[in-house]
Amino acid sequence: MRRIVTPILFVFSVAISIAAQTKPPVTPSDYGQFETLATVPSRGGLSPDGKWLAYGINRSNRNNELRITSVADGTTKVAAFGAQPVFSADSRWVAYAIGYSEVQEEKLRKDKKPIQRKLGLMSLTTGEMTVVDAVESFAFNVSGSYLAMRRYPPEKRESPDAAAATDADDTPQGATLILRQLASGRDTTFGNVAEFAWQDKGKLLAFTISAEDKTGNGVQLFDPETGALRVLDSSSSIYSGLAWRKDSADLAVLRSKTDDRHDGPTQVTLAWTHVLDSSEARHDYDPTTDKAFPPGLRLVSFRRPSWSDDGATVFLGVAKWNEKPPAAAKTNVTATNGDGATAAPADDEEPADVDVWHSHDLDVMPKQKIGARSDRQKNMLAAWQLGNDRLVQLGKELTEQVTPVRRQQLAYTANWSAYAMERTIGRPAADIYLTDLATGERTRIKERLPEDRYLQASPQGRYLLYVQDDHYWTVNTATRAIVNITKTVPTSFVDRESDFTIKQKPAFGVAGWTKNDEAVILYDKFDLWKIAADGSRATRLTDGAAEQVRHRYVRLNPDDEWIDTDKPLYLSLFGTWSKKSGYGRLLPGASAVERLVWLDKSVTRLAKAKDADVYEYVVETFEDSPTVFVGAPDLKSAKLVTKTNPFQDRFAWGHSELVEYKNDLGERLQGALYYPAGYEAGKRYPMIVYMYERLSDTLHRYVAPAERDPYNASVFTSLGYFVLEPDIAFRKREPGLSVAACVGAAVKKVIQTGIVDGRKVGIVGHSWGGFDTTFLATHTDLFAAAVAGAPITDLVSNYGNHHWSIGIAETDHIETGQQRMEVPLWEDLPAYIRNSAVFGVQNMKTPLMIEVGDSDGTVFWHQGVELYNVARRAKKDVVLLVYAGEDHGLRKKPNQLDYHRRIVEWFGHYLKDEPAPSWITNGLSYLDREQELKKLKARKGKS
Repeated sequence: MRRIVTPILFVFSVAISIAAQTKPPVTPSDYGQFETLATVPSRGGLSPDGKWLAYGINRSNRNNELRITSVADGTTKVAAFGAQPVFSADSRWVAYAIGYSEVQEEKLRKDKKPIQRKLGLMSLTTGEMTVVDAVESFAFNVSGSYLAMRRYPPEKRESPDAAAATDADDTPQGATLILRQLASGRDTTFGNVAEFAWQDKGKLLAFTISAEDKTGNGVQLFDPETGALRVLDSSSSIYSGLAWRKDSADLAVLRSKTDDRHDGPTQVTLAWTHVLDSSEARHDYDPTTDKAFPPGLRLVSFRRPSWSDDGATVFLGVAKWNEKPPAAAKTNVTATNGDGATAAPADDEEPADVDVWHSHDLDVMPKQKIGARSDRQKNMLAAWQLGNDRLVQLGKELTEQVTPVRRQQLAYTANWSAYAMERTIGRPAADIYLTDLATGERTRIKERLPEDRYLQASPQGRYLLYVQDDHYWTVNTATRAIVNITKTVPTSFVDRESDFTIKQKPAFGVAGWTKNDEAVILYDKFDLWKIAADGSRATRLTDGAAEQVRHRYVRLNPDDEWIDTDKPLYLSLFGTWSKKSGYGRLLPGASAVERLVWLDKSVTRLAKAKDADVYEYVVETFEDSPTVFVGAPDLKSAKLVTKTNPFQDRFAWGHSELVEYKNDLGERLQGALYYPAGYEAGKRYPMIVYMYERLSDTLHRYVAPAERDPYNASVFTSLGYFVLEPDIAFRKREPGLSVAACVGAAVKKVIQTGIVDGRKVGIVGHSWGGFDTTFLATHTDLFAAAVAGAPITDLVSNYGNHHWSIGIAETDHIETGQQRMEVPLWEDLPAYIRNSAVFGVQNMKTPLMIEVGDSDGTVFWHQGVELYNVARRAKKDVVLLVYAGEDHGLRKKPNQLDYHRRIVEWFGHYLKDEPAPSWITNGLSYLDREQELKKLKARKGKS
């Protein structure tokens, strides 16, 4: 039986006893069948006519499937391991990729065979399903009458060493392209196709040919309705970067051109306007024949051409064109170094295997290595003007971003060369320019903008919008006038309550612009505001602040460029304190939002069919697995279309409630509390606290039980634990003390109710949550057991480390990221010490299990080793699990299962007084582990 509670009030009085419940809890043998719902992004899983719904079912045992359901009668077709469904525009067909089971994929890898997905095709008229082997990519034409399917190319040859990589490594490989007429099933086949692209409005299919011997290479057009095939260009060069202009018959492509003096090719750009029309024109631009083209540069293939809205300009990328190194001269003459000493001939030397790390490096060496490929492909934007066949270089440096402004002869540039070093330590800044597309001339409009990530242009290009000093500003691109448009508005559009230490607090965001760029719709904490682009007017459109309900605009048509306030606006609703959610509708001229769906549940993922007034949304709670409702524009008559986990009623299940508490500063906080399956009133239970940052908003999130998810709330509740996920409010330079203040207050509040045994509370967290766990384990005596996955344990030693997976120095993350230390180590060493687990070990009373992967690229695994060694020296109860070859999160199934089971045993012993397995009490020696593995191998061989 379920209880309905008022979430704002922490109600522990049990009105309904479920002591008589006889349903069994979920056991590990049951986990595999549990399902979660994977809806399709963008317009959701609805067909354009709204009559069909495609959605994925992901199971804990990885036996996933795609379901295609008739909205009218519920008829469902199932495709095992199906994914990425795409409906044809006429809603007669759905195509999707078909993968393999986890076991099949593993066997293919073991046999060193490629994993090539298939294509599934279902007729929505007849229900017939067909499969085509080895299809890498596919796309319907705009009308839905044809489906293009490109097979996998032959396996690539071994690529050269990354340090010597060139453009040749990215040469597109040709493969078979199958074009199926869906009505008849007739196929037309083309060989050696590297790229293909349908017109988004039109009937033509463009594709490039890339043969291994380059014979017949070119770019071709095919009209499937007439069968006419036309070769637009052909040569022995490489063609790439097919680009149709939106809603047009204009096409651009790149054609490689090499010479004997340079590494890699430059690109000749070809463009056709109004193809297959009487006004068709061809345009060619060859940088090697243009005397005005900047010397030492080339056009590159790794920036795909793009069109201006009016078709007058094609945007390209330029970069340095390196000369080939000279051939070594044959000589016996020895060389001397700078001080006259004789050096060995260069030809006789083995190159040293050395990396030079320099303090002037903008990117530290690990980041340079990881980013080498992208760094080789950095380029600067250029504008090819078709009318006068002139190329204008718009980008001047690689340390800048140039963005064309739509419907204007302008681009805006964010140049951060003067602040490049500051950006690497979490202090982004940029100078902002407007750039003339015709001349390349720049006008600086803003110096040292602290957060260029908020910079954007309006849809018509009349304004730039940016955030500075907690306000939004606009730049009139015609007059260059700069206005603070939110100066007089009586609210804040940035989150001043944010606990991050960055100078500019994060903005709540932009909903969009209105027609003709007349106004921009901005978010404050709860509401939408319509602000005139010149700052002359401000109107609040919603009234969420009164009830602390967050309102956000839902863009139902991803192709909409602006918000039409003359039509109903759909808004997502979320009670920041109640955790209720739903959707509302704001009608033109209305003074209030009409609430269409408003439930004490999680209501998310609203989407609309492209060509019909049919809507879908997803509802879930901790008790009820996600389901899709489909209905009319008012949403109130929506009906249930999907059903996941129908067998769950056979099992005892927990439920969720809100916890209200305050930290030591009196800040109001909340936590999500999950009850044990089969909860009996009057009984005291053990509790596991899972931590990260702010987690109470996940109150209604459904969690499918799984052994491969080590911190699974549904698994813990099925084992008879309460689970608490509290909010943590961090204050600068005190991450550890903040955790102790917030988590401690939440735990004590729950203990006071009498439902939890205060002597049997455990804590668990991973990564930043691992930091939380190790700090609490070493600085408090509130907990009976702790598990920390991939934890940060020492802010002092970690300050000089790296995020090895992405290469960045840890200094940024510690000062302006999650650690919120604000200043470098030497400016407040005591704060670094008092907020580190290792410096509290002498007072540690909590048994602690630490998990690390010895290939962790996010948190250096020696952070776990450091705490283990210090705690071991202090004779504390600590166990360290080291998983070989694993990264920040475990990926190998055996390791996932092992870690999950050890967590269950660890908490089972310390929180439920279950007998301790030997590895907890005595450890597991290397030799004993060898014998254990031999026994396991022998048993496996017998089976």
